[in-house]
Amino acid sequence: MPTLTPEQCERFREDGFLVYGPLLSPEEVTTVGDRIDALASAEGDAAKVSVRMETAAATLEGVSRRDKVWQLMMAAQADDVIASIAQHPQILDVTRQLMQTEDVHYLQDQVLMKPAFHGSHVSWHQDSGYWTNVEPWIDPPAIVTCWVAIDNVTEDNGCVRMVPGSHKGGVLPHEPGGDHLLHVLGVDLTSAVPVVLPPGGVSFHHSCTVHGSAPNTTPHRRRGLALTYVRGDAKVTDR
Repeated sequence: MPTLTPEQCERFREDGFLVYGPLLSPEEVTTVGDRIDALASAEGDAAKVSVRMETAAATLEGVSRRDKVWQLMMAAQADDVIASIAQHPQILDVTRQLMQTEDVHYLQDQVLMKPAFHGSHVSWHQDSGYWTNVEPWIDPPAIVTCWVAIDNVTEDNGCVRMVPGSHKGGVLPHEPGGDHLLHVLGVDLTSAVPVVLPPGGVSFHHSCTVHGSAPNTTPHRRRGLALTYVRGDAKVTDR
């Protein structure tokens, strides 16, 4: 039985993203969250994970290492539980339907931690802006990311905001936005839509959909696990 309705598929084609809603069980969320925290705390196989600290990490007093981490990259290669979520049957099923093919491959994952009180922003960008300017080139940009909420994600604690229809223009120019981030150029951001999710809730977005998020200044953490998949016929070249 299809996981998506025709209306959901059409919404994704038009908007470039889909708020799917709850998917992981509370038990799965707790387990994944604990594994993420352990990696951020440099426990277990943390050496296998690429870590980026908060810009202000050196000046944060009385804050644990876990809450100084801004980003974890490729956590699935260090933890079997996170790897199992990357191969979650329902996530894969939705992704295949959105890409309209069975030939879909896992590409990468990242965790954006957004610690309470000081979690940094993510500037407005397209994921394919990085794969054009920073990462290996992927052509065509047939890439979908499933964004998994580990905590309650609200407008106040830095939810992702998506610009509907922005994927239709393909890969757009970007400029350096500071802190190793890119910022997209020439996009009207006034129509951006907040993606609010409960713990275990997920959304899906196209790699050309413009999105970003504000800092987290609340007392509540906002961790998100982003799982990225590429269509099998896309060419990945290391430029």
